[in-house]
Amino acid sequence: MATSDKPKLYYFDGRGRAEPIRLIFACTGVEFEDIRFKGFEEWTNKYKPESPLGTAPFYEEGDVKIGGSLGILRYLGDKHGRGGATPLENAFLSSLSDAIYDYGKVIYPFVHGPEEKKEDAKKEILASLPAKLKFLNGNVKGEDTFLAGKQLTYPDLHLYVFHLECQEAGLGEVFKDCPQLLKVVARVGSCEKIKAYYESKK
Repeated sequence: MATSDKPKLYYFDGRGRAEPIRLIFACTGVEFEDIRFKGFEEWTNKYKPESPLGTAPFYEEGDVKIGGSLGILRYLGDKHGRGGATPLENAFLSSLSDAIYDYGKVIYPFVHGPEEKKEDAKKEILASLPAKLKFLNGNVKGEDTFLAGKQLTYPDLHLYVFHLECQEAGLGEVFKDCPQLLKVVARVGSCEKIKAYYESKK
């Protein structure tokens, strides 16, 4: 596929909200252009005017641009076989990803906030997030399954990235009462294409 024909994903040079989208491409083997801003100035001056909503990430396919990380993730999950088989299944997957997105907002003040406020932010996270994750944990039924059954879907990739961010931030303990979620994370991490993607980034 010529470079000009590949879909394009635009985001900063970091995981953030774009990483679950990148993993859709990684686990399906679909080629894309991973366009990463060199910094905030380049985003503001060069790419933000091109974004359909003035936000990042945004996605370009043909002459159509889509903004909003969850909208992009759902679209690509459906397109590349990582969505649901029915409208009801799609609604369930969407609700899972919405929840994980909200969990990301809970840890944001700790990960990106000023140093002097991190201790209080961590206390708030440990007081609220484990209980929220236990509800999500309860959705995983049986052994050798993902969040929504036997097939890997886009919320599994979203959960994998969220868990990775928690681990790197020193917040891994929020998963201590969620054995099923940890099994899902391990299953995603054992995917050969996911492993190859992260090996290529070292």
